[in-house]
Amino acid sequence: MQVSNKNGTVTKATAPAQQKTEDRSLQVQDNTSKKQNKVTNTLKEAMLEFQKLAVSAKKDGKNPHFNSNYSSLESVIEAAKYGNQFGLYFTQDLTYEYIEIDDQISSTVPIVRTVIHHVKDSSVLESKLPIMLSKPNMENPQKIGSAITYYKRYTLQSLYGLPSEDDDGNQVSNENKSSSNSSWR
Repeated sequence: MQVSNKNGTVTKATAPAQQKTEDRSLQVQDNTSKKQNKVTNTLKEAMLEFQKLAVSAKKDGKNPHFNSNYSSLESVIEAAKYGNQFGLYFTQDLTYEYIEIDDQISSTVPIVRTVIHHVKDSSVLESKLPIMLSKPNMENPQKIGSAITYYKRYTLQSLYGLPSEDDDGNQVSNENKSSSNSSWR
């Protein structure tokens, strides 16, 4: 839309909605440029800067079987996103690999693969964790889905070095200590 003033000068007028959109895009660009200033040159530098933030994943999940709390996959992803400001991002996928368990047993198993990338550096940090369930559980989609989520959560936490207290592991550890102590008596 063009508007002319009393002197006959033609100027371009923007509608209020368009002006708000332009203002928001400027804010996004300003925020983006601020974040881009923090992007490091290498994956190692980015991981160091990320670790300096001392980010931890919120324990927002409840395990009723052990009466404990844990960090959900969503909470771990939110914590990992703090690395974006340094050029870090991650991918998680499911692949299949042939594994030899011992001389007589070998199988193709699903693998949860988590990879941390850097926008300027071609090196990566990678974790591969095979899903090892009993045969009946490997035929149960619910059990496989739970295992995939569990493995994604722990590989991501591990690669980013996000602190967590493994309440389930503590429970098992305490049970093992009490049974090992009783065998010594």
